[in-house]
Amino acid sequence: MDSIEMPNDIFLKEVRHLLEEGHTTTLRVRGNSMRPFLEDRRDSIVLTSATHANVSDAVLAETTPGHYVFHRIIAVDGDNITLMGDGNVRGTEHCQRRDVVANAQAFIRKGKTYNPEGRCWRRYSWWWVRLLPVRRYLLWIYRHFFI
Repeated sequence: MDSIEMPNDIFLKEVRHLLEEGHTTTLRVRGNSMRPFLEDRRDSIVLTSATHANVSDAVLAETTPGHYVFHRIIAVDGDNITLMGDGNVRGTEHCQRRDVVANAQAFIRKGKTYNPEGRCWRRYSWWWVRLLPVRRYLLWIYRHFFI
């Protein structure tokens, strides 16, 4: 089957409408910002309409009009949300709670489905957020020896 490509701002706007109507949506990951947990064009995420926005949740958020990211929440201060991709060592995005479009319902990694609320995924997430000071070295090792 051939794939069709379209700009993210158009595509994700439509995804947002589907989620608001109560549908779930499965998207193939594009980009390396969620590495090492999710790989570009290999893995997928199953999204559902946002119901919560807690630290360590991976969410789809609109950070500026028409610009969406799927990143992990690293801080919540009232309605202010700070996001950072797992594959990033610096640089964050900011949005309001109302701009969080979707929560991850499942991750499909290497063909295996993981529940983001499951013990295994929560443990990985907890550690990865806390390893930010040494993440640069861990990602270097991952890129040079595991890809």
